[in-house]
Amino acid sequence: MAMARRAGRNTDGCWPVMGRPGGLRLRLPAEEWIQGPQMERAKVAQHTAMEYRKRVCRAMDYISRNLDRDLSLQEIARAASFSKFHFHRIFKAAVGETVAAFTRRLRLERAANRLVASSRDDVTKIAADCGFSSSQNFAKAFRQHFGITPTAYRNSKQGNKAGKRENALSLQAMYNSGIPFIDPLTTERRIAMNGEVREMPEHHVAYVRKLGPYGKETCQQAFGELAAWAAPRGFLESGVALGVYWDNPEVTPPDRCRVDACVTIPAGTVPDKPLAVQTISGGPYAVCHFELPADTDSYQQAWEEAFAWLVDGGYECDDKPCYELYHHSGADQPEGKIVFDICIPLKRES
Repeated sequence: MAMARRAGRNTDGCWPVMGRPGGLRLRLPAEEWIQGPQMERAKVAQHTAMEYRKRVCRAMDYISRNLDRDLSLQEIARAASFSKFHFHRIFKAAVGETVAAFTRRLRLERAANRLVASSRDDVTKIAADCGFSSSQNFAKAFRQHFGITPTAYRNSKQGNKAGKRENALSLQAMYNSGIPFIDPLTTERRIAMNGEVREMPEHHVAYVRKLGPYGKETCQQAFGELAAWAAPRGFLESGVALGVYWDNPEVTPPDRCRVDACVTIPAGTVPDKPLAVQTISGGPYAVCHFELPADTDSYQQAWEEAFAWLVDGGYECDDKPCYELYHHSGADQPEGKIVFDICIPLKRES
């Protein structure tokens, strides 16, 4: 019982809410602050943040110019000189919409403009020209977005627009890098957090990998199996617990998303099957610290806040997976909070 409590597990062997583990006595990793003159850092961050915005603008422009095509995330990222590894989160942090939601909205807005500006084109042609696979899919999406059918929308605008092209909104949305994207410093945060850049050590870990939708069930299965092996060997007390999330659920089918439940182990330790061993890379990381209620469902918001902080600071992501580093579970923390860091790998400054 004492072991289960210190490790943040319930008496049935499962980790707490969302499967995120904790542990009052987990040894925290040694960390070294990246030092530098604050003024110079601020100038560099401001410049890099503007470069981020320019590149995000290029991505937005590329999407806008190709609304009739089904673009892959990799193609869009390449057009804007981003790595595809973290591009989806960077785009969401800067724009406030996912790539898919942004593309869908632009297609619908272009279609709405075409309905008014091109009164002789039938709805099926407009749907195809704007990248929809069928008029049925278009009609459903249009009604969900505008609350009215495409035909009813066109009829409601005829008296005002009369199909005049010069009065229709531009069919090609282009974006200026000076526009105010989502700004984490001026936008009220939904979740309190502290963000810093740290030099993180390598973590040699034993892990259990599960495939499935990111959420409570998948995480509890992974961390439950890990705890069943690690607790009797004392690794929950001596080690550091981490969760590695490899995939983007907006791109990867939910049942194929990978999550690794990890605990650090001494070199030379050979875990029993089905556990395996891996090394999580060290180096510079954006480390965003959160303390959430034990019954929270705000993990997705925490990740969005972390990437918003990163984009605003102008930090460049590296092509490595992010991870969560756990400090306490609700059972171990006096205020009943789950305390953890979201760690995002950064490219080392040259």
